[in-house]
Amino acid sequence: MTTTRVNALQLGVAAFVMAIAVILAVGASRFPVDKGYTILGPHVYPMAVAAFLAVVALGLAWQAVSGGFRGLGSDSAQPRTPGGAAGAAWVSAGLVAVAALINHIGFVLAAALLFVFAARGFGSKRLTRDMAVGVALTLPVFWIFTQGLGVSLPSLVNGWI
Repeated sequence: MTTTRVNALQLGVAAFVMAIAVILAVGASRFPVDKGYTILGPHVYPMAVAAFLAVVALGLAWQAVSGGFRGLGSDSAQPRTPGGAAGAAWVSAGLVAVAALINHIGFVLAAALLFVFAARGFGSKRLTRDMAVGVALTLPVFWIFTQGLGVSLPSLVNGWI
C-alpha cells in the first residue's frame, strides 16, 4: 500500500479559498431576501459565487491530500511561464484603462479591454480573439446586472450595449 504525502501549503491554499467562500456566504446571507423590483434578490449572485468557491476549495483540498496539485511539474522541467513583473504591469494598465474609459466607452467594452490586457499579461498575443472573448464574457454579466439586479452600469455612448 502506498502512502500519499499531504502538502500542507497546498492544503492551506484550499483552506484560504474556503474561508473566502464562507465569508462571502455569511455576507450574502445578511442581505435582505426581498426582491423589490428585480427578478432575483441581492443575495443570489454572491451565494452562487460562494458555492462555486466552496466547490473549488474542496477540489483543491482533495488534490492536496491525494498527491498535490496536478499539472505543476518541477521547476526545472517547466519552461518559463508568462507573468512576473511584465504580466503584473499589463494587468495594472488594464485596470487603469478601465477606470479611465468606462464612462466613455461603456461597461462591456471597458471590461472586454481589461480582459485583453489581462490575457496579454498572461502571454496571449491574439488581440482580436481576446477582445471577442472579452465581449462574449462581459455581455451576459452586463445583462445579469442590469436586467436581473437592476444595477445601472455605463452603456456605450449610443446605448446599443
